[in-house]
Amino acid sequence: MLETFKIEGELLNLRETIDSDIDNYERWNISDLKAWEFDGPWYDEDLSAVIESRKRWLTGERKPPYRFLEIETKNYIHIGWVNVYHDTCDPHMTEIGIDIADDYYWGKGIGKEVLTLWIDYLFKEREFARIGFGTWSGNKGMIRLGEKLGFQMEGRIRKGCKVKGIFYDRIKMGILRSEWEDRFNK
Repeated sequence: MLETFKIEGELLNLRETIDSDIDNYERWNISDLKAWEFDGPWYDEDLSAVIESRKRWLTGERKPPYRFLEIETKNYIHIGWVNVYHDTCDPHMTEIGIDIADDYYWGKGIGKEVLTLWIDYLFKEREFARIGFGTWSGNKGMIRLGEKLGFQMEGRIRKGCKVKGIFYDRIKMGILRSEWEDRFNK
């Protein structure tokens, strides 16, 4: 068996995509998955592009630094993923995302551990000066998670998205490398 890259935490691990993850993505590719109520619910998208991207990655060259990793429990249950992407052309700042697809795992501190592991990895492997994320005012859990990790509210676009006929604000949060290092004594 091919050894996969893994970042180990107390509650879970972040690891490379493996073949069996595709089945989970296909299972999660349903419109009524609770996670989609919070992750950009104004988009009319599904996981088809993610599934194809993961399949291409599995058959191509695998090497760090990674743009996405899978979240698994210590019992090897695949429960979601993290990713990194550039929202601007500036290579010194980036955006991150997290999806814990199975709501059974919500509210257990997993998101905080996942993002701590992911942000540590990104700041160590890349020369980012800033890491941020975008969400919306209806996703209170993500906003609280950002605050717990030391992210600052950097922007609010009033009535920036419409969900189920109601306008919500788009939220931008970010943390600087120096703030992260000071906070976690890195």
